[in-house]
Amino acid sequence: MTERLYYADATLLEFDATVIAHDGDAQHVVLDRTAFYPTSGGQPHDTGTLGHARVIDVIDEGERIVHLLDGTIPLGPVRGHVDAARRTDHMQQHTAQHLLSALAADRLRWATTSVHFGTEHSTIEFDVDQATDDQLDQLEQWTQDVVALAVPVHVTFEDGATATGLRKPPPREGELRVVTIEGIDRSACGGTHVANTAALGPVRLRGAERIRGQVRVAFLAGGRAMAHLRARDAQVHALARALSCGEDELAELVPKRQQELLVARGRVETLERELAQHRLAQLVAVAPVRADGLRVVEFHTEAESAAVMRAMTQAVAGMERVLFVASTSLPPSLHLGASTDSGIDAGMVLKAALATVGGRGGGSARAAQGVVTDATQLPEVIRAVLTAGGDGAA
Repeated sequence: MTERLYYADATLLEFDATVIAHDGDAQHVVLDRTAFYPTSGGQPHDTGTLGHARVIDVIDEGERIVHLLDGTIPLGPVRGHVDAARRTDHMQQHTAQHLLSALAADRLRWATTSVHFGTEHSTIEFDVDQATDDQLDQLEQWTQDVVALAVPVHVTFEDGATATGLRKPPPREGELRVVTIEGIDRSACGGTHVANTAALGPVRLRGAERIRGQVRVAFLAGGRAMAHLRARDAQVHALARALSCGEDELAELVPKRQQELLVARGRVETLERELAQHRLAQLVAVAPVRADGLRVVEFHTEAESAAVMRAMTQAVAGMERVLFVASTSLPPSLHLGASTDSGIDAGMVLKAALATVGGRGGGSARAAQGVVTDATQLPEVIRAVLTAGGDGAA
């Protein structure tokens, strides 16, 4: 049987113990006592060291706890060290969850149905249909108010048959480990927790989403919340610097820049269409006419944008007896346009030509495009398109 030292003292990070068994091999260690928390109740396991070996997982097997190591250690005395940063993080997230669940239940009548402690953020699912921004803001503010009061958090061991005031009825009888946030919450829980709410630091709600008819709220506490705020500050600073304005001006300036960008994009699209029509007219004017009366334009470019290429291809539909075959090497791709009176189905012809080299693509009867894996395949695809001639009847 393994004595769980973290039950009585969640701040204990160094301890002496005895390796009393190996669970299958010397990398699976059972101790007589441990401060390492095993994955349980949704809270992830601790990490650290036992002797010279790293603890990479901790498994709760009821009467005993198994420590998975990256090396081997013999039976006998050993010194354990629990990773302080990871333990503190888990204590902050777990206690913050108790506090959020209690305040949501008491003041919003939201019952907690499930909890998940993730590596980046944690979530609580509440048995409600929706959560408004105002409600989430209130819940966050109530939580910070309790953090500021440094409300004591303590652990007791009580008889499940007589324990009162628990937020959830105990699932079993016998001795219960009860975590109490004084005057706010009493919950049966085996996890590690901070000594008072001030140790939580900032608690930040990251928004809510509906899932399975309930509301899932993501949150960050302590170091995670501070890291998030620092990252946001850095982003705001970078944006302000890029826009050559003060950080307090961003809210007004960004929408203006967005509107200016939309106007500029509209102008660019208009200019691209005009350029495409002009370039196409030039190319058609000097293109050779085949015996069947079809004017064929072969055009290879590395300079024109994809938008201009598409516009040129689409403009072919309204011309007389024109087949337009355009290609570029970066990336290796083709555009095929066929006028309405050409007798050619551009999508069908290009798809068949691409298939000869394992390329892919397609489109409508008037305009199609596709890609190949290597630019050296472009000439072969173009020959296949021109050979098809009028075989792909529109």
